[in-house]
Amino acid sequence: MGLRGAVFGTLLTVSSAAAAIVPNAKAQAPTQTQPPAEAPAPPAVEPAKEAPRLTLYTPFDPQRLAPVLAEFQKASGISVQIETDQADLLLGRLLREGATTAADVVLMPTLTRAERAATAGLFVPVTIPDLDKSIPAAFRDPGGRWIAVTGFVRAAVGLAEKVKPSDIARYDDLAKPAFKGRLCLPPLGRLASRSFLATQMIPDPLVAEAWLKGVTANAVALAPDTAAPVPDAEDRPLVQALVDGKCDVALIGSRTLARLADRLTPGGGDDPLRPALDKLTVSFPTLGEGRGTPIEVVTIGATQATGRRDGAVKLMAYFTSDTGQRLLAEALWGYPLKPGTPLSNPVTRWGPFKADPTPLSQLLPLLPQAAALADRVKGL
Repeated sequence: MGLRGAVFGTLLTVSSAAAAIVPNAKAQAPTQTQPPAEAPAPPAVEPAKEAPRLTLYTPFDPQRLAPVLAEFQKASGISVQIETDQADLLLGRLLREGATTAADVVLMPTLTRAERAATAGLFVPVTIPDLDKSIPAAFRDPGGRWIAVTGFVRAAVGLAEKVKPSDIARYDDLAKPAFKGRLCLPPLGRLASRSFLATQMIPDPLVAEAWLKGVTANAVALAPDTAAPVPDAEDRPLVQALVDGKCDVALIGSRTLARLADRLTPGGGDDPLRPALDKLTVSFPTLGEGRGTPIEVVTIGATQATGRRDGAVKLMAYFTSDTGQRLLAEALWGYPLKPGTPLSNPVTRWGPFKADPTPLSQLLPLLPQAAALADRVKGL
């Protein structure tokens, strides 16, 4: 009869007691409602991968390095965060942090600091592809712990009206009596001076001592600078001494000269010392027959603590490439060490020089002797 009949029969029963319920009328069970099918779960969304990043410890100006590292990031996809401080403070921090350091890579001036970090076990030996085609072996650690990537030289700078470049063909010339009371020297105790003194000790340390005593005797005593500490390779006080007539010739780092000559340096166009460059003559003395002009290097190394060794090696390889060599040298007012790399305009102003071919590895055992020599002569 169906559900309608059952309902109708029920109504009859309620309205009339005499009416009988039809025995075959059966109420249908209510229809079971099926729960809606569950919608398929959305695919799992993987968290966005963090872009690879390296931490670089260096005392050099982050703004100067920014374009260099931007090119590296463009090529590799790896960003570089810079931690900076004064060079010696940064080295001390590395030595304290040891295996817990956040640094992946260290870009540091002077051979002395590179050797300190390496002998303390802070650097891990790495292999750079095609390194033999870029940086000469003389500028690399034989154990692969660090690589020199740019450098500066110590030039003989004189007043053009009083000194000719030919007067100082060799560093030995500065020890001659003719320069008595006419010479200004950088601080002997500065770490940047140690590798320079070490090159003088080859082949005979006694000759180096005689030279150092000679130039010290010729040097003018300059009043100590009470201002902020002068960074490595910053010899502005020596340029000022020449301008003030306190000496006729000085040993000045090429980085200071290139920085003064660079009109693109922020505020460089108004530098009061810039006009002095037109009154100076610059020469690059050699160490003697068969030698050249020693280079004060900037080195790079990967830390033992890095968990990003592949990225660290890529950054080191970049600094040895054509692009990295050119951009880094421009940023630091230095000389590229890869043969054939174009020089920046501020550096080319004073012409080329012949680099001393002595491998840096030969200087390493002489660094402590050079420090002792500087202290001994300074105390005389």
